[in-house]
Amino acid sequence: MLVCVIANAVAQLFLKESIMTEKLARRGLKVHLEYEVDVLHQVQVGEVMDKDPPSLGAGMSLGELTERIGRHDPAVARHGAYPLLDAAGGLDGIITRGDIFRALESGFDPATTLADCGSRGLVVTYADESLHDAAEKMLRHGIGYLPVVDPARPDRLVGCLGRAPILEARRRRLTEESVVETGWLGRRRGRKAERAP
Repeated sequence: MLVCVIANAVAQLFLKESIMTEKLARRGLKVHLEYEVDVLHQVQVGEVMDKDPPSLGAGMSLGELTERIGRHDPAVARHGAYPLLDAAGGLDGIITRGDIFRALESGFDPATTLADCGSRGLVVTYADESLHDAAEKMLRHGIGYLPVVDPARPDRLVGCLGRAPILEARRRRLTEESVVETGWLGRRRGRKAERAP
C-alpha cells in the first residue's frame, strides 16, 4: 500500500495529467482531474427562464412590427425573438430578428402577418427539463431561443429560454468555485476577534 501511495505522489509530481487521463491528453482530449458535476445537469429550465416573455400577436403585420422597432419601442426593440400567440392566447409560432431581416430582404409585403414570416415548426423545452438538455436542443437545431411550454398543453407558453440564462448559470458556478470558504478554525478566529475589546 505504501508503494502505491509513493507511486501516485511521484506521478502527480511529474505528470500534468493523471495516470488515467494521460493517454487521452496525448490524443488532445482534456479531462479535468476533479470529477465535477456539470452545472447544466443540476439546474432546471424553470429556475432561469424568463417567466414573462415579450410576445406578439401572430396576426400582427410585418410593417407594424418594423415600424415599432424603428421607433425603438422598448417592448420590441431589446429582444432577438418573440413567441407568436394566436387570438386565443395559444402559442402559434416564433419570429426572430433573422426572420424579420430575411422577410424584408425578400421584399415581403408589409401587410404580411408575422405568422407567415416566422417559424411554426417549433422546438420547445419544459420547465422541469435540465439546462443541459435545453442547450443540446439549441445546438442540435442551430437556434438560440426556446419557448417553454406546459407538457400537458403544448400551446400554453409558460416562459422562454435564451442563451444568456444558460451562460449566467455557468458563470454563477464559476464564481462559487472561486470563493474560498473559511474552515472551522478561521470561523473560531473571527469570533474571537469580534469578542475582543
